[in-house]
Amino acid sequence: MEDLLLAIDVGTTAIKFIVFNEEKTIYTESARIKTCKEGDKSTQNPIDILASIKRNISEITTLYSDIHTISFSTAMHTLIPESPEKESNTMFLWSDNRAADTISEFKRNSQRTFLFYGKTGTPIHGMSPFAKLVYFKERRNDWFNNVSRWHDMKSFLMSYFVDTFVTDFSIASATGLFNSIDFKWDEEILAFLQLSSSKLPRLVHPKTVFNISEKVALELGMKRNTKIMIGSSDGCLASLASAQQNSAAESLTLGTSGSIRQLSTTRYLGPEMESFCYYVDDDQWVVGGPTNNGGIALEWLSNLFYEDKSKIFDHLHHLHKASDLFFFPYIQGERAPIWNEKQTGSFKGLSITHGRPEIIQSVLEGIIFNLRHILSLLPATYDENPLVLNGGAVKNKEIAQMIASVLNRECLVSGSTEPTQGLFYWWKNGRRVETESTPIDIYVPIESEQDYYNEKFGRFIEILKNEMRVVELN
Repeated sequence: MEDLLLAIDVGTTAIKFIVFNEEKTIYTESARIKTCKEGDKSTQNPIDILASIKRNISEITTLYSDIHTISFSTAMHTLIPESPEKESNTMFLWSDNRAADTISEFKRNSQRTFLFYGKTGTPIHGMSPFAKLVYFKERRNDWFNNVSRWHDMKSFLMSYFVDTFVTDFSIASATGLFNSIDFKWDEEILAFLQLSSSKLPRLVHPKTVFNISEKVALELGMKRNTKIMIGSSDGCLASLASAQQNSAAESLTLGTSGSIRQLSTTRYLGPEMESFCYYVDDDQWVVGGPTNNGGIALEWLSNLFYEDKSKIFDHLHHLHKASDLFFFPYIQGERAPIWNEKQTGSFKGLSITHGRPEIIQSVLEGIIFNLRHILSLLPATYDENPLVLNGGAVKNKEIAQMIASVLNRECLVSGSTEPTQGLFYWWKNGRRVETESTPIDIYVPIESEQDYYNEKFGRFIEILKNEMRVVELN
């Protein structure tokens, strides 16, 4: 009988269930998560998510009776209110933008904004639980005061599995409430919110191990001595997996949204609050920036040009470059690099001479220019290893090649970037996951395109800064 790990990744669109033996993956399953969107609101039902997890674990235990440890990866920036009168059936997501106006007003006090950012490493933006708590305190104060506990998805799961109100440092460091210098809920921030720390989970290291609740073990068909390793956040674990599996400290994700992440040995904060810094492990941090506007911008354009929103991906091999046409991809507001929930997208230089191939090219360039801008604001790593690409969009060879050329960086597309692989790495004390010998696609910059992209990127940044300056003056 061998010990097995059940790694569960609770993302924003799906839950992944991976069973590992001592060396490799032996089982994979997934379940969709329903998101309710209405205007600026974006929520999920954590009770439904837990029910799905319980249902899948019960099925898995009929196949594998030797599961020794369960560990969790969960999405960042989730917030679940618990009150005495009502079930905790609402979870606010990072994409819930109802706090945009409130946090915009908060940021008028720049000294306090940078003070709070400096303590937490979480940019002041409507994505964070901090921003939503400010909103609820100001707009729904009676209800806010009546909430008995504030969960994130991790603490919600731990309350069920180990009957303890607890979360990990990594999830906490993305809340905007956690002082990542002294590893405590920040007293000054909580005082500003008029929020007692007793309403927040106890804080522990991501590798902390608990015993499963006897009641839960019986309910799910688990062994009574099953261990629960609390785990970390999806972004941090994906960076850890990428670094360990691909020997690369930097990764770029391009799916519906996107991000640039660096695994760093030091805590780094952007001087203009342009990046995040989240705790991973002792002397390990993830520094980076997320963008709202990745592949979603291409899908938006495809909906305008074609009946099928994915049709545009069939036309990326015959685009036309246009040095005078720029697209600023902020059609869903933006996180990094400008951290403005109300920012809008725009074309610059659009004329009657531009057709569909030039417009599609400029939209794709705008998405990648924005990612290059985020990367340029992060500390230089001098890493000669390739940049690891992941996400649905980079499965398209034209997009992956354009990223390599725009960033002037050798890039590789690898499947070894899953948060669950980071959990395995911790479970086995630093051992890599054995993966199937699937080919890794490598892309190198096209030398003949360097002058075009460098010159156009410089102009992109110049126009963006000028427009930001006009907004500030107004």
